[in-house]
Amino acid sequence: MSDAQNSDAASLAREWIEVWNSGDPTTLPLADDFVHSSPFGRLEGRNHYLDVVRPMAASNVVSLHIQDVVAQGDRACIAFTMDTPNGPVPCCDWIRVAGGRIHSVTSYYDSRSIPNFEKY
Repeated sequence: MSDAQNSDAASLAREWIEVWNSGDPTTLPLADDFVHSSPFGRLEGRNHYLDVVRPMAASNVVSLHIQDVVAQGDRACIAFTMDTPNGPVPCCDWIRVAGGRIHSVTSYYDSRSIPNFEKY
């Protein structure tokens, strides 16, 4: 494992959260074949993911607060708090990167505490 790989995964994990907080997720550095898995299901493809998740997040996510990032090689784990209209929800995302892009994210959180979300 090189420090460059570790740094790339950690910086992309932070960017994942920071871009969502910016309000313009279309600028996320996602691979075209991006895959997202969460308690709500699995979405494949960058555009499909953004089409489905962007409106749901806009009505449910107030802000995200990074707690910690751990990275090794092409993977990073980012722990954060998602503020929702119903209060904070602890979350953890496992992120896999390659070539300066995010290829997959697996999100872990208690979906029962998130209002107005539907399964994909």
